[in-house]
Amino acid sequence: MAGDDSLDRDTLSSMTVVELREICKEKSLLVSGRKSELVDRILGDFVTEPEIGSPEAADALIMDEGPEKASDPDSPEGASERTEHAEAVERLISRLGGGDSPEETADEGPWWEGEVVEAELVETEEEATTKTTETATPADTSEEDAASLVITIPTISSLGERWQTLMAVSIMLLLVGALVTQVLQQNAGFAARPLHYGDQMDFYVRESTIGIEGDEMLTVIRDPVGGILDEACGQLTAVMTGTGQVAIPHGSEDGASPTSDSLGRDGFLAVEKRLSMDLDIDFEGRTWRDSGDCGNIGWTLSDNKLILDSTSWVELEDRDSKRSDSTMAFTDVDSHTTNLRAVTYGFDGFGGLGTILPTLAFPMTPIELRAFFDDEVLEAGASSSDISNWNSEWTWEVKPEISHETHGLVYPIEMQHEDIGQCYGHAYLSILVKRDSPWPVEQVTDIVLDKDLRTNDCNFLVSSLSEELLPEGRLTVSMTISKNMGSLGSAEIDWSRDYLKPMAGEDQPSSSTEKNWVDAMWDESEIRPFDLEEAIACLKANYSTSDAAMAILGGGYFWQAQWSQPTGTPEWNLSWVDEDDRSGWLVLRSADSSGCDVVGQGSNDDGDVTWNRNAIPSTQTLALLEGRILDPARYPDLQDEISTGTGGTWHPDSVVGYRLSVSEEIQLFSLLPGDLGDGKVTMTAGRDWSDGGREHSADLAMDAETGEMVTWYHVDRPAE
Repeated sequence: MAGDDSLDRDTLSSMTVVELREICKEKSLLVSGRKSELVDRILGDFVTEPEIGSPEAADALIMDEGPEKASDPDSPEGASERTEHAEAVERLISRLGGGDSPEETADEGPWWEGEVVEAELVETEEEATTKTTETATPADTSEEDAASLVITIPTISSLGERWQTLMAVSIMLLLVGALVTQVLQQNAGFAARPLHYGDQMDFYVRESTIGIEGDEMLTVIRDPVGGILDEACGQLTAVMTGTGQVAIPHGSEDGASPTSDSLGRDGFLAVEKRLSMDLDIDFEGRTWRDSGDCGNIGWTLSDNKLILDSTSWVELEDRDSKRSDSTMAFTDVDSHTTNLRAVTYGFDGFGGLGTILPTLAFPMTPIELRAFFDDEVLEAGASSSDISNWNSEWTWEVKPEISHETHGLVYPIEMQHEDIGQCYGHAYLSILVKRDSPWPVEQVTDIVLDKDLRTNDCNFLVSSLSEELLPEGRLTVSMTISKNMGSLGSAEIDWSRDYLKPMAGEDQPSSSTEKNWVDAMWDESEIRPFDLEEAIACLKANYSTSDAAMAILGGGYFWQAQWSQPTGTPEWNLSWVDEDDRSGWLVLRSADSSGCDVVGQGSNDDGDVTWNRNAIPSTQTLALLEGRILDPARYPDLQDEISTGTGGTWHPDSVVGYRLSVSEEIQLFSLLPGDLGDGKVTMTAGRDWSDGGREHSADLAMDAETGEMVTWYHVDRPAE
């Protein structure tokens, strides 16, 4: 090839390697080699260029690592590398052969559009270090002279029959253990790829632990799991490994899926998001002394299995979460399985708990890059501090692009939660992002929560949350999620789709049906005998000197009430508080001739419950709410748990009632909502039963002001 008279050696030598490669690309020259080779090639010192399919080109494409550097094919690293190689070769073969690629998307158009695309074969850091040690001289080690192996892929029209040769070269790349071929774009940075229907990523969960110190913190985990961890006290560590998957299924409505909302209304179209994890879990910690005190004796519970499946529905137009349906199966070493199904309707109904749950949940599963970063360009140096309207507590910074031994060219992004770091520990998230992956290809979580670590920089709201919501003790979370394989969908999600759906406020209880409390929440039920108004009237008429009646007559109220019929006769379990913050309970059972009997009563310790009548909101009646709960058209999956027949009637074993939470009386880790500041009233219902050697419990919580379902769940475990 003749030299270019407009460029002399001095001019070319003053250019960077990147600039020289651009010139080579414009002249249809190979762009591999050191700077001096590129200069010689441009000046015409290389008279001929090997064709892509020739043996010389094949030699240029293959990195001979030597047997001592090849991954053990039977090791996890080798398996992961083989998987990554296979995916890369499939993509390259498919694209060169004109076949369909699982990663080609309909809206992006054919891959061959445009003049030239580069594919770079990148050394791992270890390989680069080894080669530099063995062969480099001081003059060779500058950044501009660093070795790089790059091929130029022509447009599809010029490939002709050479794609078969390129397939063979690609297979050889796989066989000799070379790293993944990366297809590069013109610009170094990129915006996170929008979600598409059909997107899916399989991942590994490794190097993951959850540590708990302090019995109050441990109680949060130990008590709800049905006796599995009863032997643990004071300290507990769970070590987890396994696999998982995130996916966006293609629904029946042009990709979207129909769903219902917290009011039980159908007619919404949503993006369905699925998450599953299959984990092996080993527990270790301390156990109890014979005296019941926590000792220093070690305790282990190994070889446990946890299977998690969760599906959530995010509405298309407003992008708000309508519903999530999650199941968990925990199997211990003795093959005893505890199952949980929980259906929730967003975090808003959880009060103070809802404030902190998203923070804890966000880094525990693969984050959706587009939802978090929007259309920000992810390139070295980009950070949240450069965005004037960034409104997340998570801050972030993009580090320089690196070549990862498994995932190829990636951008590391370091993230942290500012409020947690300033208040009661830290929450760090390190992710590796890759072009065309809607989730990080690797995600490392590091969380410490301990309110003893609170600093003076903590703002009032977060300080109040940490003081009121966090139990005493320390929670540490360390989790690594790494991509195994994935596939990309073809149709981008149409978030702005306009369609006919229920309007805001439609079919929702209004303020006109709310009632102000006198002694308690209004009942007025027509399907439950011995309603609350009848019970309170009977208490005042027949037991006026009881502590409960005296409290009510003196300005107190029933902050919690539960109706049930354990003996076949309806009764109320009433919890009261008076103006002096004295509190207690009373069980009142219906009797013949419209009478009632007190079958139990008692007092609480001072300060257990706080009187705050001004914080009590107006609420709907229990009758109105129970009619909505028992309507099988609203919550069909719930009916088998709490009703009988075709719906409309409570199961005879059901417990029905309400609970008021006011400030200073907040229970974060009960499954009932609490709130900070103003009061929150929740309607509750549930039942316990045994069947087939297993014990079952089902419970629900509904917002008593709005009539919105907050959550319902069903647990079944082996009978003791």
